[in-house]
Amino acid sequence: MELVEKHRSNCTECGQCLEVCPRYNDLGLLDKLYGYLEEHSDIDADSLLRCLTCGLCKEACPEELGIKMLISPARQKWVSEHGLTDRQTMVDPEAENNLFKKIAELDETPVYENSSGSVVYFPGCAGTYINKVMAQATVALLDKAAVDYTVLSGVEYCCGAVSAGSGDPEPIRRNGQLNIDEIRKRGAKILITACPGCFKAFKDIYPKMFGKLDFQVLHVSQYLELLIREGKLAPESVLKHKVFYHDPCHLTRAMGVYREARDVLEHIQGTELANKSPENSACCGFGGGVRVNYPSESLDVASDRYRAAEKLGCDIIITNCGGCMQNLIEAGKKEKIKVFDLAEYLSLACGIKIVREDSRMLELVNRAYRLCISGYGKSKGL
Repeated sequence: MELVEKHRSNCTECGQCLEVCPRYNDLGLLDKLYGYLEEHSDIDADSLLRCLTCGLCKEACPEELGIKMLISPARQKWVSEHGLTDRQTMVDPEAENNLFKKIAELDETPVYENSSGSVVYFPGCAGTYINKVMAQATVALLDKAAVDYTVLSGVEYCCGAVSAGSGDPEPIRRNGQLNIDEIRKRGAKILITACPGCFKAFKDIYPKMFGKLDFQVLHVSQYLELLIREGKLAPESVLKHKVFYHDPCHLTRAMGVYREARDVLEHIQGTELANKSPENSACCGFGGGVRVNYPSESLDVASDRYRAAEKLGCDIIITNCGGCMQNLIEAGKKEKIKVFDLAEYLSLACGIKIVREDSRMLELVNRAYRLCISGYGKSKGL
C-alpha cells in the first residue's frame, strides 16, 4: 500500500507525535497499523478507536506524517470488514438511531424560514439540535447586520463529515450533491458554516468529490470578522474579561483558520485575549468518536483546557465548534471559568443576550446517547 510505504520510509520513529498525543504512548502502534493496512495482520479495535483525529501528531512530526493519516484508512478498512455499529450510524441521517432525530423527539427544534438569500447559513446538526445558542446568536447577528440570508438546517441536510471520520463515507456521498443543489437553488453567493466539520466538507471534501462550487464557503468566524471590518457590526458593550480562545482541531489544524476569531475578540472593548496564536493549542477530547466510545476519558481531556486557561489567568473560554462547546461545558460543570461560543460572546458585545440552558442541553444529549447507543458509557468497541 503506497500510503504505508510512504509513512514507513519517511518516519524516523523520533516519538514527537506521541509527546503531544493525549491518547497514545507506544510507537508499536505504527507497526500494528502498517500490518493491518497491508493485510499482514489484524488489529484490535481499541487501537483504532482511541484517536481523536485532532492532527496534533502531524503538526509535531518533522516529516508532517503523524498517526492520523494511518488511522483514517484503517477505520474505513475495519468498517468494510466488520460492518457499521450503532456508534457510527448514530450520525447517519437515514439511520433509525440517528442522534439528532432522537433529540428532536425529546425537545423543541428551532424552525427557520425556508427562503432564498445571497447568504446561506448552515448551522449543522450540532447547532440545530444540541448547541442551539450557537445558531440563535449567529442569526441574531445576521439580523442586526441586515444581511440577506436564509438558514439551511435540519438533519436531512447533514454534511456527512462526522460519519466519514468514523469510517462511513456513505452519508457524504449521498447528501453532498443534494446540499450543493439546495444552496444553489436558494441563490447563495456565500455559504457560512458553524461546524468545523461542515466547513471542511464544503470547503475541501465536496469540491474534490462533486467539482468546483460556484459560491464562496466561509466559517462563521470569518464572516463575523468580515461584517465587523465592513462596519456592518459594531460591538458596543464593554465586556471586561480575560479570554482564552480554544482552537477547534478541525478548524485550526485541518483547515488553517485561526486568525479571524481572534480578530473578532480583539474588537470587543474590555476583552483581553490571552493566547494570540494557536501555538500550544490542544484538543477538547470530543472528536474522532472518542466522546461516545470513552466518555470519561474524553471529558478528562477537556478538563486540561481549563488548566491551560487558568494558568493564563482567564475567566472565559471562547470556542467555535459545537462538539468543543458541549465537551467543555460538561467537563467544566464545577469550574469557575465560563464557556461561550464566539457568536454568542459577540452577541453580548452587540447588546444581544441569548438564553442558555446548559443543564438541559447536557441532560438531553446524554439521554439521547443512551437511547441511540447500546451500552453507552459501559462498553467499548467499533
